[in-house]
Amino acid sequence: MTKGRRLVLVEWLDSRQPAPQWQWTSSLEPALPIKCLSVGFLLRQDRYAVALAPNLGDIDSTGDQQVSGCMTIPRRAVTRIRTLASPN
Repeated sequence: MTKGRRLVLVEWLDSRQPAPQWQWTSSLEPALPIKCLSVGFLLRQDRYAVALAPNLGDIDSTGDQQVSGCMTIPRRAVTRIRTLASPN
């Protein structure tokens, strides 16, 4: 059905949203990255990126499947990948 696509949880780090107002450098607090979680079918994983799709279509097709909502996360930002299920 899902042609070997693993359903995974990806833990990764992202930058914070820029502050909307002017600030004095003396009052700046250390800005830590944001911890993020993303769930989807693993489309690609190489040394540059991890690509996920939360939606698969035409899963009974003997040919190519459709995906939507694809997300690419830079590999350097990924801290952990866990398999959630092995769809049949």
